[in-house]
Amino acid sequence: MRSIVVVLAFAFAVSAAAQSSGPTLALTTKPSPLGLGQNLFEVSVKDAKGQPVTNVTVALLMVMPADPKTKHPEMRTEGSLNNVGGGKYSGIAIVTMAGDWDVTVTARRDGKVIGEKKARVTAYAKAPAPKK
Repeated sequence: MRSIVVVLAFAFAVSAAAQSSGPTLALTTKPSPLGLGQNLFEVSVKDAKGQPVTNVTVALLMVMPADPKTKHPEMRTEGSLNNVGGGKYSGIAIVTMAGDWDVTVTARRDGKVIGEKKARVTAYAKAPAPKK
């Protein structure tokens, strides 16, 4: 099994909207929201009938857009998650920076994209206080 290490910072749990013919992707993180340091990313892939999809590769792409005001360049990190069985895929990410990230989770079979979910998430330097 291979593990990936990605450098980014953000907090989120996101699910893809069910597609009539494609799989559903759901991403969770531990801890949630993410903290600085190592964090576990877990993706569950299910087909249109809700059954686990076990024969795909799952990739994460994280992009922090450039900020012309601060002259901060774009940051980009990508990697593949490990297939841990039962339609679940996981990997470790090291969270190092707060801000907005564009995240794409992609499932591929034989090199062809069969499911994708995009989201913009915000990374926190310090976890936000729970809502009352």
